[in-house]
Amino acid sequence: MWIKICGNTRLEDCQRAAELGADAVGFIFASGKRLITAEHARAITSELPETLDTIGVFTQTNAAQILATAASAGITGIQLHSEFDPGRARIIRRHFSKTRGRMRLLQVVHWFTDVDADQQMESFRAHCERISASGLVDALLVDSRTKEASGGTGISFDWSAAAPALRGLALPVIVAGGLRPDNVAAAIEALHPDGIDTSSGVEVSPGIKDHEKMQALITAARLFDTAASQGS
Repeated sequence: MWIKICGNTRLEDCQRAAELGADAVGFIFASGKRLITAEHARAITSELPETLDTIGVFTQTNAAQILATAASAGITGIQLHSEFDPGRARIIRRHFSKTRGRMRLLQVVHWFTDVDADQQMESFRAHCERISASGLVDALLVDSRTKEASGGTGISFDWSAAAPALRGLALPVIVAGGLRPDNVAAAIEALHPDGIDTSSGVEVSPGIKDHEKMQALITAARLFDTAASQGS
């Protein structure tokens, strides 16, 4: 189970996430309350263990701009929140090559919380399969969204409704959207993801992490994943 703590703005939060067993920390280079500059991110990533994945979140659509920010920030992975574009992904893949054993290029796909499952199931599945078939990304990151807000809502989607659309995909699936210590086990049980991603669910305030919540979420995820593996 790959665990990412996203929306970081402080070195001490990232260091604590690593100590608690997180596999990755994320930085927002898009917009919003958790926005961080490449220079600020570099000051943090330069102090982190090399084994920790550092993922930049982007809504930008210019590949050169994304790559320049990634280089300045010293991050090891890119998470694309914009619509999937094979041409852009190909450019990024060419310059930001895959490293064995580490997820490097993540593509976000959205499950709408304000649209009936039957109305989005077919198009969602087709979109995921198209991305998988491209061979350009390392994993899909499924996030909740509404018609107005494209991410970072802190709202979980209907895991049971989405489960059939995610079953049997060729790419690893990472689940995000409103994950907290008290619901992460239920999300894992419903979706059987390869990874989880949380931000607001382990915060005191935007960009400031609650270390006790981080520990509780990571512990709950690891315990449930271990129990499920032993029971299968």
